[in-house]
Amino acid sequence: MKRFFLMCGLIVALLLSGCGSSAPSIETLKSWSFQYNEGTSDYSLFFGLADKNDKPLSADVDVDIRIVNDENEEVYTGTKSVSADDFGYYTSQSAGEQYLANVRIPSTEISAGKSASGKVFFTVYKGNSVAFDEVNCDVLNCLPIEDVQVTFDSFPLELKMKDFMGGTASVIQIQGAEFKFDKDYSPQLTITITGEKKSGSSDSGYDMISYKLYDSAGYLVDSGNIYLPSLSAGDKFKDDSVVIYDITPGESYTFQLSEYSW
Repeated sequence: MKRFFLMCGLIVALLLSGCGSSAPSIETLKSWSFQYNEGTSDYSLFFGLADKNDKPLSADVDVDIRIVNDENEEVYTGTKSVSADDFGYYTSQSAGEQYLANVRIPSTEISAGKSASGKVFFTVYKGNSVAFDEVNCDVLNCLPIEDVQVTFDSFPLELKMKDFMGGTASVIQIQGAEFKFDKDYSPQLTITITGEKKSGSSDSGYDMISYKLYDSAGYLVDSGNIYLPSLSAGDKFKDDSVVIYDITPGESYTFQLSEYSW
């Protein structure tokens, strides 16, 4: 017995009568679902076939498949041929044991897009003997998404930390920056900056840097401040406190640092 764990949706028992079929033994298309298989880095489209008494069947059929993400991007289209060998028993917590076809789609065949969720649409047919209407099911948080690009200032960048009187309390030199794009569930961007405190005392209390993030159209996406620890002159630092949510996959951003203004 094979077991499977759905990552993109639960199996739901649905029935759809065939139309124009000259093979009376196949009457219904049922129990379709879609999932990502992390262990094999591919996707499975499951569906069942049954006769008029709801007895499970296997058959040689063709399946037209297209996947559209929530940004209305078609990230996959293709036709897969299914044989009786592609059917087997699968178990889920919601539906129990079912006899289903498992149509595998390699991850490399699905294009990266701007959303990890969407819908899979498919049509099952075989010449003039079997034909079902197109059906669909949800795809949840498992489609590949595009990377982002982040452009930084030219480094090294020296920033003067001002005191309340407008004088220079300390000088911070930013020597580099990098980003990490986390694609899981809600995409987020983590910015890490490295640098050195060039001058100023550890108890000045003014080591604070401002940042702004702009998208490719020049709109401000996020802004805030980076609070550095009590650094002494000559101390080096590495700060990864800037975490930005609701990032758009495929977007190009500009990250800018500036002196904090009281």
